[in-house]
Amino acid sequence: MKYAIKLGITGLLLFFILQQVNPRETWQQITSISPVILLTALILQTASNSVAACRWFLIMRRIGFVLPFSFFLKSYFKGAFFNQGLPTSIGGDGLRILDCARNGSTEDAFFGVFIDRIIGLAGLLLLNIAALAANRSILPQKITVLLLAVLLLLLAALISLYFLRKLHFLSRSRYLGYLTRLSERYFQVYSSWSSAGVQIILSIVTHLLAMSAFFLLGKGMGLEYPLSVYLVLVPPVVLLTILPISLAGWGIREGALVGFFLLIGADRARVVSFSLLYGLTALAASLPGLYIYLQQKHSL
Repeated sequence: MKYAIKLGITGLLLFFILQQVNPRETWQQITSISPVILLTALILQTASNSVAACRWFLIMRRIGFVLPFSFFLKSYFKGAFFNQGLPTSIGGDGLRILDCARNGSTEDAFFGVFIDRIIGLAGLLLLNIAALAANRSILPQKITVLLLAVLLLLLAALISLYFLRKLHFLSRSRYLGYLTRLSERYFQVYSSWSSAGVQIILSIVTHLLAMSAFFLLGKGMGLEYPLSVYLVLVPPVVLLTILPISLAGWGIREGALVGFFLLIGADRARVVSFSLLYGLTALAASLPGLYIYLQQKHSL
């Protein structure tokens, strides 16, 4: 029932968005993009997934999952594919947890995937904060200040998780005890500056690759803005797709991108075309996960 509701919401969001543009014109814009640009964006998105899988591999190794990188690469791509069809952009995480739980503690499998999500989010926040600080004139001042405040609060919340292990009274609670154990695993993974530094760099590179795919597709749709504009406007949209409202962020992504790009005078129809094209590119980049899933289906 929940899936059906979110599928309906996704359909309604896309319907209302497409009502504001000419669907035929939108389709013509999508199909007229250069195959070279499309292929390059696909390669960048696939590379983004691969770097993220490397980050997850390093996290799981730090908490005791001694498995080859190929295991995590395959599992990550499976999760990426499932993310395209499940509510929100984190549906595939359950499959990754299931994969790891067969080779170790279920709780540690959950913690490892959760920490991977946290450090990935931290990389996105840092990238967006740096872009906003360096390009304060792109958005109206009030929106820039508000956005920076929200991003800094989110980053502070992620950092605070590192210190929850010191609050010993939490461990006496049946449910809050999970937070202290998660914080202990968090500390285990990032107990050295080198480990934390590598993880942050991998997270930033992951998002830079994805933002570059956004940038190329936008340029291909005639949105002639520098990469810095995409680094300011796209990350908040990515954050919004995490909300448990639609399937894989479809509809939310299109509406939010239209809202942000209209602030800088972009053409609505081109933004919708660019957003839909990115969604299709992300789906295509995750298709290796479908192949892997079908090959391993007997073991799931």
